[in-house]
Amino acid sequence: MKANSIMLAVVVMALMGGCGLVFGAESQTKTGTVKKIDATAKQITVLVARELTFTATDTTKITIGDKEIKLADIEIGATVTVDYVKDGEARNASKIVVTKKDEKKEEPKKDGDRK
Repeated sequence: MKANSIMLAVVVMALMGGCGLVFGAESQTKTGTVKKIDATAKQITVLVARELTFTATDTTKITIGDKEIKLADIEIGATVTVDYVKDGEARNASKIVVTKKDEKKEEPKKDGDRK
């Protein structure tokens, strides 16, 4: 009986470990600065703590604000947030959101600057 319980536990653990393959791997998110775009290879390189390269698929949704754009429309130096799934060494992007650059805001005056 004990052997059957152990065998059942091993099978359940094996199935749980394989859930990523069966049900899809866990999605992750990274935010950083765009360093390189290769529209032909459908790849974007983003500096997070280090440079990471993400692959855009035919189903990757790329937006800036409410507007859907193409990978080639992203500017180097833009800030992006990438939702992706790691598949071996590949990082396949499901969503890329480009953060709009804020318009230059006037900095408040310091106490010594008031007249």
